[in-house]
Amino acid sequence: MSISLFSNSHGIKPDLSIDDIIPEGIAAMDLAAEASTLLVLTSAGQLRLMNTAGDILETNRNFRDASSIAWSAVGNYGAAIVRDDKLVCFNRQLDPVWDVRVTGRINAVAFAPHGGHLAFSTDGGRTHIVSIDKKEIAKIDTHRPMDHLAFLAESPTLIAAAEFGSLAAYDLNGRELWSENVMTNIGDISASGCGRRILLSAFNHGVQMYNRNGKAKGQFMIDGIPSRVSGAQFKTRLAALTLEGRVYWLDFEGTVKWVADVSADPPEHIRIDPLGDFLFLATRSGRLIKLHWT
Repeated sequence: MSISLFSNSHGIKPDLSIDDIIPEGIAAMDLAAEASTLLVLTSAGQLRLMNTAGDILETNRNFRDASSIAWSAVGNYGAAIVRDDKLVCFNRQLDPVWDVRVTGRINAVAFAPHGGHLAFSTDGGRTHIVSIDKKEIAKIDTHRPMDHLAFLAESPTLIAAAEFGSLAAYDLNGRELWSENVMTNIGDISASGCGRRILLSAFNHGVQMYNRNGKAKGQFMIDGIPSRVSGAQFKTRLAALTLEGRVYWLDFEGTVKWVADVSADPPEHIRIDPLGDFLFLATRSGRLIKLHWT
């Protein structure tokens, strides 16, 4: 492992299989669970598609001013938020397919697993569900703007969360399946394949867990304020980042398997693989790291 960054760690230490530097920095990343490809957006506006060994498969330098990305589980389509008000959909070669501008600001975007639909939310309190051929399927109006979106892998269900106060699920036609009041701020969400576990990084309230029906199932209290969370779709592993610069690797019983203080170069993005074997970290300085547990 990289002694300089992970020297202050405890538990079952992982192997360090990737440690690359992207000098311009990493603005966002997303992992295709089925295709096993990692999509990275650099701060200079370059998209890089990589396999999980770190080999670059495709690049596109024409995404300047992009701030966020989403990548389908099968790795056939993706989307980027550009200049806050523009959404660009692109194919597996990272070539743009279509784009759309909205009034206001786009808060979040997510892709259905097989790339047939995507959802995006705006600061006006509206979430759109759109087919891959740019046909609008549904419009969902909510009291609070949705800041976090995620599709379930095993059912056509969209999970949406506001930054404060609301967690809900919708079908592809925009019909509300359930809605729950959440009396905490939410920094990130992650859902297992069937939705059995929906994880929220709830800052001072730890990592909270809900089931597929929106019922609270408990919380993981860790040392620090969790701001990011990523859960394995098919195994009992999750990773959390804290504002203090710690990385936690836990099971769903709440047992901490490994923790590291990486405040010297704190990660800003995390992605765990579906089986809970490895974890990608993107740090503030632009390091792309893959940790692997055997």
